Amino acid sequence: MLTLDKKTVTEFESEGIQKLKVFFYEAGCSGTKINMETEFEVTDDIEQLEADYAFALYVPKSDKEHLEHARITRVVVADHTGIEKTRYVFSSDEVEDRCGCGTSFAFEKPAPVIDLEKLKKMRENFIKNKK
Repeated sequence: MLTLDKKTVTEFESEGIQKLKVFFYEAGCSGTKINMETEFEVTDDIEQLEADYAFALYVPKSDKEHLEHARITRVVVADHTGIEKTRYVFSSDEVEDRCGCGTSFAFEKPAPVIDLEKLKKMRENFIKNKK
C-alpha cells in the first residue's frame, strides 16, 4: 500500500479532497520525481489503490508497480530565491540512486560515463608536471 505522511493526509482530508492522483514525471538530477494532483479525470490508464484515507488514491497503471509499497513525504523548503516550495520525497526499497536534495531518484543506478580522451590528457598533464 502506498503511504503518505500524516501531515499531508490530514491537510488533504481537512480540505475535503475527494481524490488524489500520485504520479512520476521526468525531472531532476537523478531523472525522476513524484507529484500529486487533485484535479484530474479518471481514465482507463489510471487505477485506484487501496488506501485508508478519506479520499480515493489513484496512480497511473504504468507507475503502480513502483508505488504500491512506497512512502511519500511532503516537505516545504525555500529554493535559491527564498520562496517556499512544496516538494515530495519518494521512499522505496526499489530506489537505487538519489540526488543531493533528495527529491529526484532513479530505479537503476546509472553507469558512470568515462571520457577516456579526457582521462588520457589528464594523465599526460600529470606526468608532464611531475617532471
